[in-house]
Amino acid sequence: MGVEQYKSLFVTESEEHLQIINNSVLALEKNPSDSKILNEIFRSAHTLKGMSATMGFEELTKLTHKMEDVLDVFRTQKIPVTPEAVDTLFKCLDMLQMLLEEIKTEKNFHLDVDAMILQLESTIPTIGAMQDIGLIGEKNEITITEMEKENLSAILSKQKASLYSIDVYLSSDCQLKSVRVFMVFNKLEELGEVIKTMPSVENLEMNRFGRMFSLLLLSREGKKKIKDTLSLILEVEKIDIKQIEAISELKMEGRAAASSPQHKAAPEKGKTGQDIMQQMGFKKIQSIRVSTERLDNLMNFVGELVISKIRLMQIAQTERVASLQEVLTHIDRLTTDLQDEVMQARLIPMAQVFDRFPRMVRDLARSEHKQINFEVLGGEIELDRTVLDEVADPLVHLLRNSVDHGIELPDERKSVKKSPVGTIKLSARRERTYVLIEVTDDGKGIDPQVIRKVALKKGFMGEEELNKMSDKELINIITLPGFSSAETITDTSGRGVGMDVVKMKIEALGGTLSFDSEVNKGSRFMLKLPLTVAIIRAMLVKVKDEIYATPIANIAETVKLNKNRIKKVEKLEVINLRNEVLPLIRLEKILGCEQSAIQTVDDEISIVIVESSGRKAGLVVDQVVGQQEVVIKQIGSLLKGIKGFAGATILGDGRVALILDVATLVG
Repeated sequence: MGVEQYKSLFVTESEEHLQIINNSVLALEKNPSDSKILNEIFRSAHTLKGMSATMGFEELTKLTHKMEDVLDVFRTQKIPVTPEAVDTLFKCLDMLQMLLEEIKTEKNFHLDVDAMILQLESTIPTIGAMQDIGLIGEKNEITITEMEKENLSAILSKQKASLYSIDVYLSSDCQLKSVRVFMVFNKLEELGEVIKTMPSVENLEMNRFGRMFSLLLLSREGKKKIKDTLSLILEVEKIDIKQIEAISELKMEGRAAASSPQHKAAPEKGKTGQDIMQQMGFKKIQSIRVSTERLDNLMNFVGELVISKIRLMQIAQTERVASLQEVLTHIDRLTTDLQDEVMQARLIPMAQVFDRFPRMVRDLARSEHKQINFEVLGGEIELDRTVLDEVADPLVHLLRNSVDHGIELPDERKSVKKSPVGTIKLSARRERTYVLIEVTDDGKGIDPQVIRKVALKKGFMGEEELNKMSDKELINIITLPGFSSAETITDTSGRGVGMDVVKMKIEALGGTLSFDSEVNKGSRFMLKLPLTVAIIRAMLVKVKDEIYATPIANIAETVKLNKNRIKKVEKLEVINLRNEVLPLIRLEKILGCEQSAIQTVDDEISIVIVESSGRKAGLVVDQVVGQQEVVIKQIGSLLKGIKGFAGATILGDGRVALILDVATLVG
């Protein structure tokens, strides 16, 4: 593996660790005393430091090392993390991300790592101050391993000595804590033997502790003499001594006992981590990293295979060869299984995108002085990598708008009898071949009358046209390009800015955007996305001599109606279908197809009822050919500027069929 490949692997794994740390710090902000979260952050920071040192990235190594030191103080002293420390950790994470970007792009952003290190170090006095005012309720508790227990028991049985647990508290103005620790140890060595400390001796020497430390002392002296001796040391404010009557009074280290060399469950030499996990009952699963380019190529090959399969099926139907039909049934099943496997390999958990948003919402809420509870559900739902990459920006638009113009300020919420803390939910769920993503908030909602006034003021529509519109139709105006109801321009802008971009991107992926809102109750935005955009099911329709494919996802139904049922409303052709008036779109006119000899029977016309973003229309076609799987191919540059086409596909007989963009046709 070359240097560039190592660097690429390093960057990928580092980004994963930074995301883990980012999520954990967010969780830590809500639970400042949770040691499990602290341990998770510490592990990832430690791993990142080791990887950076191995690759020779000094700045990254230096910063992660200092971050690890600060985290270790919180860990070992069991100190609740302060809000200031959380803010500093987030700043540190941002700089680590920038340092990683420097490595990726080989550009120098001139980052001041030393200044960041000073900010990290400044959180340690804050820790001491918290101890001084009594915010830390739990003192350090010394634990022993199984081996230490056995050794202590043997020593106490042979010697006429006592075991003491000693807590030493230094004064709040103590400047040289590590020096005082040394003096305590020096005095105690004259009285006995220090067995164990908490924090560790290394952390005590490196000044990585608060105002108090604990130790176990084996001594033949009495409690009074020990206490009097330590009290003579300057800046030692308080000493708590307890005699341990029985080893059983000491707390055991459950995990450390299992790692002891004398423990019967100790791992055998030469065994790998995977072997040990298997020995403990875990299933051995191997995974490798595969480049997205290879997955894309594999998907293209499967697409070509599907096209060839369809061609073979057409030949078999025409020639009626029994033996060929039998083989084709088997090939059809294998091709479908292969297609499913490749599709599954391309699927990525939505958490890879969702995990970016809690930090973004937190920072936006703080900058706007809003209190927001952000909930994320369905991160485990999987979506095609191509779709997932494209949906990130629309979700950013929706979430930023929810924070900026959805959730009100705490005082505003109280005035309408709401909780001062607003709620924004981002959720995903799977429905057959689709994934539904929802962004909801319990903010002030979208007022259709405000939208009406803004649309009239900015000249988007006339007063007569606006008066005819329902509240739902008025709210839909926010998807018009350039529309915004914001009175002032901010970094996040107003609800509506970017909504046209959101709509265009979602529909370009073959999905739909819909939303509803209620004043003072909140808003809900729903994104319906296909699992993949590579292979879809489509309805083939014939218009004159050409075949076109219409995505099944956009089709509500197909009907045949008598020509007499077509009516005209203001020069627009419409039909009344089950008390619903639908506009008709004659594809032959839009597509400019040449006249053919195909004629309708009994004056009936074939209509495909399509739907996009809540709007319905009837596509008038000459013939509905039937359903078929189609492989989406990008259309050439000559057709890119023409509206109405989402791509192209190759049919079983080798002909090229254009795939209709229903969103553009209906819109």
